[in-house]
Amino acid sequence: MNAWTERRDPNEGRSRLVRIALLLALCALAWGTRSAEPAPSRTKVPARQAPQEAVERMLARVFRAPEVRSQVTITRSDPFGGPGERSNGRVWFLPGRGLRYRSEERLGEDIVVDREQRTFLVYRPSERVLYRADWDRAPARMRQLITEPERILDAKFLAARERRLAGGVWREGYRLQRASLGDSLPAVSVWIAADPRSGLPRWLSAGGAEDSVDVEFRSITILSKASPGDLMLRLPHDVRTEPLDPRDLLPGGESR
Repeated sequence: MNAWTERRDPNEGRSRLVRIALLLALCALAWGTRSAEPAPSRTKVPARQAPQEAVERMLARVFRAPEVRSQVTITRSDPFGGPGERSNGRVWFLPGRGLRYRSEERLGEDIVVDREQRTFLVYRPSERVLYRADWDRAPARMRQLITEPERILDAKFLAARERRLAGGVWREGYRLQRASLGDSLPAVSVWIAADPRSGLPRWLSAGGAEDSVDVEFRSITILSKASPGDLMLRLPHDVRTEPLDPRDLLPGGESR
């Protein structure tokens, strides 16, 4: 049993579930928007195009931005019917360059995927250990989210209007086509809704047969210029480095 998988705290297993929820949430759009064949021209009526166009407008502001920053709250449902696991943190997304998530929880982690540095890093402050792997070993869909944001915008979402309870209020949003995550992961249904004031994505839900992940993007900010320094980890001098096995991050192993 290595340092990555060893259980040092009774709450660490719950922390790992939040980590899984995080990666599923960050990749939900990439998985949930697999390209579909265009519908025959006779079905292309304005009423059916409106949801697709609304989702495209919402996402374009994020995927075409130099950088996006946001506070996030992630909730993973309990497949056994108990209360969901909640985690707060911050996200930095630089389309074309990289992505970072820093948990604000006691046993939280700092996760960085950096295309230019060719690194996939997970820092665990509670252990003072930096887990490191090459860029090529990061989950494939996460790499696609970073390197090909336009591909997501070009996908045929087959979006449909749907109201759901989010943040304690019924929200107008859009359910995207049901898709298989491929490889080791099951089929999911993705739902997204915009903040009524900014028009930016605010609520994202990815649900499968056993559980679901809900993400609220709070205080989302679009920057006019990217700051690559946001992807840099500032570590204490006594941190040791261990190899990272990405298969421990997702159920059933790494998704390729």
